[in-house]
Amino acid sequence: MSDEPGLNRSSLYTGKRPPSLTLLCIMSFIGSGASLISSVVVALAFSMLPALAQQSPLPQAKEMIEFVLMGGRLFFVLMSIWYILSFIGVYFMWKLRKTGFHFYTTGQLLMLITPLFLFPNYQLPLSNLLLTGSFILAYGLNMRFMR
Repeated sequence: MSDEPGLNRSSLYTGKRPPSLTLLCIMSFIGSGASLISSVVVALAFSMLPALAQQSPLPQAKEMIEFVLMGGRLFFVLMSIWYILSFIGVYFMWKLRKTGFHFYTTGQLLMLITPLFLFPNYQLPLSNLLLTGSFILAYGLNMRFMR
């Protein structure tokens, strides 16, 4: 960039959403929206899970449901709240508001750490950390287009 008078290098806010930010937001709307729906459904139907575990002929399904039961309904309620926080953040970033980045990042980080407190011996999958970190970094790079 040149050193033209009046050019502020720190802020490139143009009032237009760049295509990269549009793509990120669409992917996040889909991911957060679908995850929010599934977390709410599981939280509401949590009392039915033990019966599903008993009826399932698949040993993997039984193990998965038993693992989910360890986290309790609280896990799904909290995850629903974190997905709402993340979704609100994406909405704000869609509207080119920097505040959205902070909402999104907070929600995503809470989603990463919540299982550490509710599941015994839980180890954070590297794939979750990399995906979350990639989205936060990508949104961070697009903050210059927000006010």
